[in-house]
Amino acid sequence: MSTAPRAAGTDDARLVHVYRRVLTLVGIATVLGALTELAMLRHWQGPAQLVPWAVLAVLLLGAVAWLVRRTAGTARTVRVAAVVSVLGSAYGVYEHVLANLRAGPADPRFTGAWDSMSGAAQLWAATSGAVGPSPVLVPGTMGLAGVLLWLAVLRWRPRPV
Repeated sequence: MSTAPRAAGTDDARLVHVYRRVLTLVGIATVLGALTELAMLRHWQGPAQLVPWAVLAVLLLGAVAWLVRRTAGTARTVRVAAVVSVLGSAYGVYEHVLANLRAGPADPRFTGAWDSMSGAAQLWAATSGAVGPSPVLVPGTMGLAGVLLWLAVLRWRPRPV
């Protein structure tokens, strides 16, 4: 048993490596959950509904490649896919909430009360899924996966040889 002190940088580097791996694994699990939800919703009815499938597939492939072999190319792929995922997620949340807001007056639970509800109450109903046909969870999950994977590769640089 050695009593020699360890270098702090070595322990820090090991901890950062573990954090990157955990963030990547949680990101992969989040992508798989979003893909499962898309499949359960049969989210393939038109070309616009295929976009999240493509974004999530690129995120998943990039994250798996990052786990297998960390290179500058895989880090760049994950970063680009993460940014596209977050931007696409923001647009998807906006579109889903807007569709729910438009469907609010026709919803049987809110037919008589929709016009008398405040804008904040209408927005809450549309965002929380209380009204409308469009769930907001999947686009939000896609953005979460992008943030997790972006954090996993944040400030990563290849080691000099």
